[in-house]
Amino acid sequence: MGFLNSLLLLISFALEHAIASPARSNVNITRSFSLSPPRSPRAEKQMHDADYHSFSIEFCYMADYGGNDTHPNTFSRQVVQNLKDIAGKSPLFRVGGSTQNSAVYYPDQSEAIISPFSSDAATQPSHSYLGPSFMQSFNQFPEGSQYIYGLNFYNPTNETLFNVGDGLAQCVLEANAAYSAIGDALYGFEIGNEVDGWPGGQRRPANWTLQDYVDQWNYYAKVISQNLTGSDSLQIFQGCAFEAPRDVFDSTAWNVANAEADGMRSNMAKALTKIQYMGANCHYTGVGPTIETSIFDRTNVLSRVWYHDYLGNETAKSGIPYVLGETNSISCQGAANISDVMAAAVWAVDYVLYLSSLRFVATRVIQRYSPQVFPIYYAALFNAHVFAGGNKQTEVLVNGTDFGAYAVYGSGKLESIVAVNLAMWNSTFDQQERPYTVLELPNGWESAKVSRLTSPGVEIATNITLGGQSVNEKGVIVGDKLHEKAQGRRVLVGAGEAVLVQK
Repeated sequence: MGFLNSLLLLISFALEHAIASPARSNVNITRSFSLSPPRSPRAEKQMHDADYHSFSIEFCYMADYGGNDTHPNTFSRQVVQNLKDIAGKSPLFRVGGSTQNSAVYYPDQSEAIISPFSSDAATQPSHSYLGPSFMQSFNQFPEGSQYIYGLNFYNPTNETLFNVGDGLAQCVLEANAAYSAIGDALYGFEIGNEVDGWPGGQRRPANWTLQDYVDQWNYYAKVISQNLTGSDSLQIFQGCAFEAPRDVFDSTAWNVANAEADGMRSNMAKALTKIQYMGANCHYTGVGPTIETSIFDRTNVLSRVWYHDYLGNETAKSGIPYVLGETNSISCQGAANISDVMAAAVWAVDYVLYLSSLRFVATRVIQRYSPQVFPIYYAALFNAHVFAGGNKQTEVLVNGTDFGAYAVYGSGKLESIVAVNLAMWNSTFDQQERPYTVLELPNGWESAKVSRLTSPGVEIATNITLGGQSVNEKGVIVGDKLHEKAQGRRVLVGAGEAVLVQK
């Protein structure tokens, strides 16, 4: 069996006995919640597919994540296969971000991508030159994987950046290459990224308005559609990709509702999308973000989500789906000891579940920080179990400052309960003092099975397990699956843990 598995079994045994006798002195119980989920979700609740928790990959790094026909990235393929095996569907990948804005396609280039950095300190290349073999990276993930391809959005004429010249022709050229190479796996295109920050910069004049953007976007989408299929309105575009919203009431503000009002056409817009992070690591001075002040501060998190909730309800009136197309913990390549530790996994479970209770049809967590497995991948595994099979709806049961609990319904019937404890807990603390929250489950859940996402502390990236299992250096899930049992309708959730409870 091995030492590790034996140890995990002992831990599971100890937890079961702790749950059975929560009053024991060596279990630090600090609070409890009695959960009373409704028998069915509200009628207006958004229905979610199995790929609800999907991904965004920074454009210039797709060749690293995917590999090519002769040297595929087998590690990436395996970790995606894990998610497909659990959820029953491969996640969708939005390949875009700021580096798509500086990409130029050359049909005669032999290299897949040439991406020079302006300095050793730069975190992204200054531009990217693409060749046809770049498209091979989109064919390396498991069958059924789909992609949103981020197109450049250069000025239509006299574009001086990178000597492009005719920017519309360049956009059409790249779209045609991607459309031909990716085929049925192409879910859609995004034309430009974070264009709301362009007015007054290198890319657009200071008086370039939201209305100007919408008019130009419609024109580019129309020309691309004509080039690809001869149709004026191919519904294959994801619009906007604006930065995090902060103004939803000004009719000229750059947000998805106003873009729709200004004429972003539903016959071409497959979805509308925004971007959101919980904090920034962009050239700040002084004290930067911390776990406590960013991802474990649910007041901070939910205050940012409020804007998207408002916009999602506004755009729902038209029937154009609203997605959070790029999101993660901290922007500008993440922050060490926040984005790359257990805390990010716990936060992502809570964050994605909360978003699923709103008007989002998908959430795409960006994989910008590393092409290898890091803690937040465990959140993806966790959520793959939650949304497996699709037809899922979510209701919020507990919405505290550091605790969230959710009821998840499959085809209208209560299927699982998720609880996330965002109280700080470090591996250096006395493990005997770890505080626990008691969940009182509904009647009929006396023998529910529990899958626990846990580690010795939220500030570390090692010794993370989900249901007793972990992911090895080859991307393979290893270890015996361990399900704890609820005892007398009671389940414990430790600080810095998440649990999936299934009847």
